[in-house]
Amino acid sequence: MKSLFVRAAAVALVGIPLAAVGTAFAQDTDSRAIANRLDRIEREISDLQRQAYSGGSSGAPVVMDSGAGAANLQARIVELEEQVRDLTGRLEEANHRAETLQRNLDAFREDVDLRFRDLGAGGGAAPVSPDAGNAQASTAPAEGTLGQTGPADGSSASSGGGAAAAAPSLLPNGTPETQYDFAIDLMKRGQYDRARSAFEEFLQLHPKHELAGNAQYWLGETYYAQNDYKRAGDAFLTGYTTYASSSKAPDSLLKLGMSLAALDNKDAACTVWGELGSKFPQASPSVVARAKLERQKAGC
Repeated sequence: MKSLFVRAAAVALVGIPLAAVGTAFAQDTDSRAIANRLDRIEREISDLQRQAYSGGSSGAPVVMDSGAGAANLQARIVELEEQVRDLTGRLEEANHRAETLQRNLDAFREDVDLRFRDLGAGGGAAPVSPDAGNAQASTAPAEGTLGQTGPADGSSASSGGGAAAAAPSLLPNGTPETQYDFAIDLMKRGQYDRARSAFEEFLQLHPKHELAGNAQYWLGETYYAQNDYKRAGDAFLTGYTTYASSSKAPDSLLKLGMSLAALDNKDAACTVWGELGSKFPQASPSVVARAKLERQKAGC
């Protein structure tokens, strides 16, 4: 189920219609509900059959006294058996539709992965800030050379296999906590491009640190603050999938939904907020309240 949720969010972020994805979630829930109802009806049939036939002292079944009671029991059993046949047919139909949707989603997978790789590399999906501190500009030098036979500035591109183009370290020396606080301070001061570079560097240096999930969340916030909702959603989705045990995982899901809503993918946003409620029932009151507000605004 989680893999389907992740795929749905990914599809939304690259702009593929989400009607089929939302239907897949709904039908998965419907299938479980039908199966549960079938189980209850079958148990009721068994109970009624035990009432219709009571065991004698020898253990052999003895039909209960004929009359209105027996007739009513038999009619109820027949009615329930008809419901079982109807529900079985509906379950098979729902499973067939779910399998068809799954095949359609699988057909999107390669395209989705390709588009995400493009987004991760810059890909031209959104304009890159001209700020020299922008991490995108420093980590994707190939963008300026697409369709050219040499570097845009005419300089040599053959030195050091790209090592010479590596950006200098932005984080100060010190503990991971000190470096994280430095990046947070840049964020508080509204220096979003520099903060983004700092959080990206922190994640490269300390991908397993207990603050990595927080850094990934704030990386998404640097994009969200600049209205780059596709890259923000990508970062928040990574925060949820890669750092699911982080204290910021509920916040990442909340802002993933808000990013999708900002991209006019309200159905996907509602699905994400539903995931937030089911996966993190003990989320902080502020996150729960904000999710409730955003669901109301989106008409979930």
